[in-house]
Amino acid sequence: MLEAVRLIETEKTVADTEATALVIGLGIGTTPSALVAHGIDTTVVEIDPVVHAFAKKYFQLAENNEPVLADAGRYAKKLADAEDGARFDYIVHDVFTGGAEPVDLFTLEFLQRLHTLLKPHGAIAIVNVAPPPIYSRPLLNYAGDLALPGPRAIVRTVRTVFPACRIFREFPPDEAGIAAHGGSDFTNMVIFCKKAGPSAAALTFRAATDADRLNSFARREFLEPTHEVRAEDFLAAAADEGEDGVLLLRANETEVVTKSHRTSARGHWSIMRTVLPSVVWEKW
Repeated sequence: MLEAVRLIETEKTVADTEATALVIGLGIGTTPSALVAHGIDTTVVEIDPVVHAFAKKYFQLAENNEPVLADAGRYAKKLADAEDGARFDYIVHDVFTGGAEPVDLFTLEFLQRLHTLLKPHGAIAIVNVAPPPIYSRPLLNYAGDLALPGPRAIVRTVRTVFPACRIFREFPPDEAGIAAHGGSDFTNMVIFCKKAGPSAAALTFRAATDADRLNSFARREFLEPTHEVRAEDFLAAAADEGEDGVLLLRANETEVVTKSHRTSARGHWSIMRTVLPSVVWEKW
């Protein structure tokens, strides 16, 4: 679904062969490989050289630029502060890992730098794995419990920098699965935004074509964002979230998220234990 950042309708249409993309966080490299396959000049920023080495060795990572094996915060600041620094048509922000996110990469200051790095017609996709409460109760997922203000603070901060945003989850809520997991709803979500536009109503997607899907069955199923989430479900003010219920993540003021990391990591681990038999994890 991250690749749908290409499908966002913007004020200026840019051919893939003339477009540039910045991917923050590599993983196994599915998204940057797809962008490269479309002919987009793609720069990957990954802090861990081992992640990059494994993506190349085991997952056929496609590249058309040397990777930036560095801290994304410092790299973004360097580019944003440089008058002749690179600017991008697309940014993909995908840094969630193991039940906790590197919170410095969700702060107001970092997102403002990404705003600077986007061209005026640019679009950005940000992975957020905290789904909204449904059935009038908070739910737990990889990133934590929405009874806590942390996930709401992330969404507020993103929307402060990029007002034209819409949020989509990977799958629709599964009532039976939620009941089986004690009321918890586990899913990935992506926040799609564009630089220009005053509100979510300004963000629309074009229909995907066969060329967009790269002859992939998975992309036929998941490329186009389908299951939209109301941002308002995240943004209900809580009494402990400051004046007017508005709390933003700022540099050196990230405790609202970091204090829930241990709980979030346990939740993530409980899900990962269902992916493979326990004996595999124990031997690992």
